[in-house]
Amino acid sequence: MFYLGEIAALIICWLFYFEFYWTIERRVLKACSRQYIDKRCVKLSDRLFFTPISGKARLGTLYYINRLLVFFLLALTLVHIVFGWAEPLQGFIRILTTVSVVFLGIIATVTSRASSEYICANINVTSSKNILLFRLISGCSAVVLVLVYLYFAWIFL
Repeated sequence: MFYLGEIAALIICWLFYFEFYWTIERRVLKACSRQYIDKRCVKLSDRLFFTPISGKARLGTLYYINRLLVFFLLALTLVHIVFGWAEPLQGFIRILTTVSVVFLGIIATVTSRASSEYICANINVTSSKNILLFRLISGCSAVVLVLVYLYFAWIFL
């Protein structure tokens, strides 16, 4: 039960990261055209980190935060897969996952405002009331996911 719960929490961490990545991708698309990105970013690592165009897109610290989060989540995924079943390491894995869920949940809550505005622009929502509702739902969903994880990981199990 613990192993499956921690794998579910790891999936939530990746979802929070993808929301952060989506923010970076939108920033790059504002600065560069799709053709320019396709021409410069050929490899998977270039697509993931936008290294060849990070200067033109003015990513700054977002570039380094993105790299740090990817390598941290890959290491956390490896720890979950290899050592997640080991009972003596469950406390360590629970602490690592909790730190990552809370940290990435904070980032996802902060970036949810921009992503909800982007979604509203794409589906032609123009009412400020509806945009505010989308922002509220997006931010609350990230907070609820973090709280549900904390409940199940630390109180229920």
